[in-house]
Amino acid sequence: MAYVIGCLMAGLSFLLNKVLIQYIGIKAVISYSPLVEEMTKTLCSYYLAADILVTHVVFGILEAAYDWYCDQLGRGGYAALFSIVGHTVFGASTLLILHMSGSVVLAILVASCIHLVWNVTMIRLSS
Repeated sequence: MAYVIGCLMAGLSFLLNKVLIQYIGIKAVISYSPLVEEMTKTLCSYYLAADILVTHVVFGILEAAYDWYCDQLGRGGYAALFSIVGHTVFGASTLLILHMSGSVVLAILVASCIHLVWNVTMIRLSS
């Protein structure tokens, strides 16, 4: 189930991020996108009793494939690797906070903050 959810949420997040970037611009990557991605991945997994970490990792693998495919700067390998590592970290932090607090909302908020910091760091490093 987590594999299916990871694939579906990657598609949904891709579409939502595309709309956000179209209307807000690239700043969506460091504002709304982390929350959108963490909400879609975690809520679906949580309410369907699927493995949250597997969902995040599958999402990261699909994002890595997209990063590799869209590589324009010759850094596709690094971007792909960081996508997998990042989404694994987001999933692990979600599980940790969920386990510690019992609150899926708090887990999503913490993971979204970590995701936001990750995105800002990756953008700065790639500039």
